[in-house]
Amino acid sequence: MNNNEIAQENLQLRQNITDLQQSLKQAEQHISLLKSILDNTPSAIYAVDTAGKMLFANRSFENWADRGRNEMVGKTQSELFASELVAEWQAKADQVRETLQSVATEETISSAEGLRTYSSLRFPISDTHGAIYALGGIATDITEQRRAEDSLRASQHLMQEIIDHAPLVIYVKNTDMRLLLVNQLYAATMQMAPDQIVGKTEAELFPPELVHAWRESDRHIFTTGEPTHFENEFLLEDGPHTFMSVQFPLYEEGGKPFAICGISTDVTEIKRSEAEREALQNQVIMAQQAMLHELSTPLIPLDDGVVIMPLIGTVDSTRAQHVMEMLLEGVAAHNAEIAILDVTGLPVVDTQVAQALIKTAQAVKLLGAEVVLTGIRPELAQTLVGLGVDLSAIVTRSSLQDGVTYALKQL
Repeated sequence: MNNNEIAQENLQLRQNITDLQQSLKQAEQHISLLKSILDNTPSAIYAVDTAGKMLFANRSFENWADRGRNEMVGKTQSELFASELVAEWQAKADQVRETLQSVATEETISSAEGLRTYSSLRFPISDTHGAIYALGGIATDITEQRRAEDSLRASQHLMQEIIDHAPLVIYVKNTDMRLLLVNQLYAATMQMAPDQIVGKTEAELFPPELVHAWRESDRHIFTTGEPTHFENEFLLEDGPHTFMSVQFPLYEEGGKPFAICGISTDVTEIKRSEAEREALQNQVIMAQQAMLHELSTPLIPLDDGVVIMPLIGTVDSTRAQHVMEMLLEGVAAHNAEIAILDVTGLPVVDTQVAQALIKTAQAVKLLGAEVVLTGIRPELAQTLVGLGVDLSAIVTRSSLQDGVTYALKQL
């Protein structure tokens, strides 16, 4: 080899060394970059060889293990961690080696802060020839996520329990009248399971005339944002039921209404009780009125053949009719020959009252009895004269005492 060839070869070697140094520098930069990324990742990342010796641990793994990586690298997991934990890890590592696939699991591990839950991923690491020489692991602490999920599930369960056990028909429908949620009572009322109802539109479940009315109501709610109250009736298996309902809009986070919630109360029994109470109240009122009529028109048998009816208070057309009926029934029942009608207690004696008295006297006369009118005051006398009534068939006395005396003398 001549000098030129040697010089050329030296030049090539120096270039190769320069290239290698440059590649080494780039590799060191890449390693530093990768290490920085791994150390700032919140997940615990590690690698072990096939014998279980630690090859790598990032900062999150150091914090979890409460050991520096220099204390761990080169040592087996059995030397570093509890035997039961290592046994569990080893079983999962064996699964990775057998399947040559990544294995994802969820693990609960005790720590100084209590039980922590991790989402773990174990995967094989191969050399350039495809041979597995290590296993990598990434463990992400999902404790707070699981707690939030558990809390959400508990809240949802509590809400569903309230909805399902409330003695109310509860439902939610979207802008297309498609049911998003129904409670158990809604489903029972429809004689269907909830999952048979949710997802269907009201048009698929109810008569067109109802759906049309509801669509107009929904449009009003979505437009105005105001709740609506209404009463409607449905024919159920045991007969018609009346419901009092309220509907109100539900809003997205942006304030746009996306659904309507409806709550209906079955008031059938309340309505029935109200009707029964009203009927009973009417019966009581009628009984009271009958009693008052009897008290206001008492019929007193004085002696064989004589009855007395003292009138007290105001006499209207209804009471005048009742007076006539009571007096006629009393005359017939007691076989009376004389009926004394005392008007001393009437505060006002107008034309209507006077006519009623004359009609009563005439009706009694048709039964063959004599009417004695007592307690006539000057205003009644003037009214009777003004009416031009023929009083020749009626005996009149100024006081009840005089009327009784007259009647007893006639027997």
